[in-house]
Amino acid sequence: MKTSELFTRTARQAPAEEVSKNAQLLIRAGYVYKMMAGVYAYTPLGLRVLENIKQIVREEMNAIGGQELIMSSLQKKETWDATGRWDDEVVDIWFKSKLKDGTEVGFAWSHEEAIIEMLKTYLTSYKDLPINVYQFQTKMRNELRAKSGIMRGREFIMKDMYSCSINAEQHEAFYQSSIDAYMRVFNRVGLGDVTYVTFASGGAFTQYSHEFQTICEAGEDKIYQIPSSGQAFNEEVAPSRAPAFADMPTEQEDMNVVEAEGLTGVGAIAERLAIPRERTTKTMLYLADDEMVAAVVRGDYAVNVDKLRAVLDAQKLQLASEDNIRDITGAEPGYAGLVNMPEGVRVIVDDACEPLVNFETGANKTGQHAANINWDRDVTKPDTFHDIKMAKKGDIHPETGEVYTIHKTAEVGNIFNFGTQKSKDTNFSYTDEQGELQYVHLGSYGIGVTRLMGVLAENFSDEKGLRWSDEVAPFRVYLVRIGNDEETISAADTLYAKLQSWGIEVLYDDSEKRPGEKFADADLIGIPHRIVVSPKTIAEEKYEYKKRTEDEAEILDIESLKSRLTQ
Repeated sequence: MKTSELFTRTARQAPAEEVSKNAQLLIRAGYVYKMMAGVYAYTPLGLRVLENIKQIVREEMNAIGGQELIMSSLQKKETWDATGRWDDEVVDIWFKSKLKDGTEVGFAWSHEEAIIEMLKTYLTSYKDLPINVYQFQTKMRNELRAKSGIMRGREFIMKDMYSCSINAEQHEAFYQSSIDAYMRVFNRVGLGDVTYVTFASGGAFTQYSHEFQTICEAGEDKIYQIPSSGQAFNEEVAPSRAPAFADMPTEQEDMNVVEAEGLTGVGAIAERLAIPRERTTKTMLYLADDEMVAAVVRGDYAVNVDKLRAVLDAQKLQLASEDNIRDITGAEPGYAGLVNMPEGVRVIVDDACEPLVNFETGANKTGQHAANINWDRDVTKPDTFHDIKMAKKGDIHPETGEVYTIHKTAEVGNIFNFGTQKSKDTNFSYTDEQGELQYVHLGSYGIGVTRLMGVLAENFSDEKGLRWSDEVAPFRVYLVRIGNDEETISAADTLYAKLQSWGIEVLYDDSEKRPGEKFADADLIGIPHRIVVSPKTIAEEKYEYKKRTEDEAEILDIESLKSRLTQ
């Protein structure tokens, strides 16, 4: 393709409101057009990159037995009712609408239920299984903030695959093969060395999952890695032990109640009591299904709701409202604690609280905090302490005793093990060899295609622009013509045709821009190989060749050039 045939143009500056590097570069280079916050259109250049990524993913999904299809974006309300996901607490009302005849429909933010509904028609016997299907589909999320460019959009392209297996063993085998396939994808696009399989929460999908996290400074996630093994955990599920607190008292002091109307928050409380935050506690009240729960962590930690949900084995977990807190404790919010905890409230205490001596806690009375609290003397020591804290810098992996290495990352893929729960919810069963009905074992597997493109733009770029690899670049060669005389045009046109005859896709800059502008465009657009045809190279019967990732150019004859590009 010639640049004169492209309707897009490069730009020296990105829109002022665009703060993410990936979107700034992609907009400037003409790969994407910003429709509105979190929503982007993909130009011919951008689409070529997406299609190359999709083809890599497609090949690896096909290699493990995937069959490609395409589902609809509109889904019936009844499709989501079976699994309880029409509930506004689970699925944002933004994804719901009505047709003119009053039929309630959902905009497909996920396709588990719709895929199951379709497959139930075709899969009825053990002879029909296993089956694995996938699609590339536009998805939507009602993101509150959309400031990460195409790495976290309100509309994006995703590859989602669904596996149907006879039993847990068959499912587990495929689940593991999908992990291997995903890592092959990330290796092929150039991210294999910085992408980790992590344990993660399942969110609204299932209790637990695995995620594929790529180290990326622009990422919104964190992973906690065990240095010796490389095993990694997402922040929300990383098992953690707090490091020992060196200044813990050895002698117990008398308990006292501090009157402090309006004094809330561990920082203000620690300052008033002249103690470190490590000797304060934070008590949060939650409604777990139909049970009121008090979650207690050390004051320098936050409650990890995913860990708490797992401890409680709760389907629903939400913070108690201010009215709930007043009804339960009899006090204003901010004064809940272990002292005077009302009967009927289940108390879950984090293990970092076990060594505390002379610590602070709320007194469940407005304006009162209890100081110099000690286990068994002032409050009952729990039979079991749990890890319900959000991990932070300096925390230790409980089993190995190693301090975690923390990386900032972007999630590029995830996989979920549903077991048979979703099949039971949707009555998805098959007849086994004995003629008995059995529930299908299900799994779900996603890769964010546009997000992956954004991560590549973040990780493979420099001060000049993008640096695509051969595998995903829209073209392999950027051909620059310097000069508009007849001989130079003829030589450049001839090389353009020859490169294509070698099976190499070329973007040919045939514009009348100055040489410096052309070279700047070549660097910004980021195509991996640049070739220059000019009166000087013609005189030498050679070509100037340069890789995007290297600083120096080489002068090559035609055979050396062919060898370099086709090896």
